[in-house]
Amino acid sequence: MLTGAQLARLTGTGWRTGTAPAYAQLADAVRLLVLDGRVALGTRLPGEREAAAALGLSRTTVTAAYDRLR
Repeated sequence: MLTGAQLARLTGTGWRTGTAPAYAQLADAVRLLVLDGRVALGTRLPGEREAAAALGLSRTTVTAAYDRLR
């Protein structure tokens, strides 16, 4: 399982660019982590509250990103 702190470290801050909504950018950043092998397929992501706190985002944004990944 990935912790919120690990997710924040792996995604960094570079994903928060562009004009797409934050949830879409976060989902794309996590997808890229899986595609480039930094996060193994099937790894459990942190809970929405933990991820939101670690990333400095609202829980709604993280929920929408997770929904998009599903």
